[in-house]
Amino acid sequence: MKIIAIGAHRDDIELACGGTLARAIRNGHQVKCIVMSQSAYKNYDGTVLRTEDEANTEGDTALRLLGVKDFVVLDFPNKNIPYDGSTVEAIDKILVEYKPDLIFTHWAFDTHQDHMNTSLASVSAARYFNSILMYEPFPPSGRSYHPYRPQVYIDISDDMEIKKKSIQAHTSQLKKYGAGWIESIEGRARMRGNECGTKYAESFELVRYNMEL
Repeated sequence: MKIIAIGAHRDDIELACGGTLARAIRNGHQVKCIVMSQSAYKNYDGTVLRTEDEANTEGDTALRLLGVKDFVVLDFPNKNIPYDGSTVEAIDKILVEYKPDLIFTHWAFDTHQDHMNTSLASVSAARYFNSILMYEPFPPSGRSYHPYRPQVYIDISDDMEIKKKSIQAHTSQLKKYGAGWIESIEGRARMRGNECGTKYAESFELVRYNMEL
């Protein structure tokens, strides 16, 4: 199977489906990742929260820890990724060339504007593709007026530790959010695992899925 995961920022994919991608690669599937922005950013008061060098080093390390070797980082503006023809066509070009069997992207009702616009652009670009799953949003984004519906579960019990190591590679973000960030990520995976009868799981909301019998 050929899988593609699309994230707005350098840490989004690891947070949302890092365990799933690690499992897929371990089982011999082909994985490609698209990151929409370079991901350096500042606070509203000008405080630098992640430099370009930090974003590149942390992001490359994190994906490679999962086993992802094929990834592309686009140059849309962090915090201002648009939903328009430029993002749709950028994703469309990669999808047409790669021809994925399964696409992962952000949840369409995420409260982070970059996540929401990336999701909408992904779904528009994937109009000719039949299997799309949306990530479960993770705080501080995702506290939406619309409920997230966990519809698809993937057991990541054997891949939870590598997911944690991948996220911990984002040292600038770990410094920002603290040790509780990793604990809450593991707690969410434990809860989803309990819901589906495994130790750890990641969940997704279904856009559409092509089932072959």
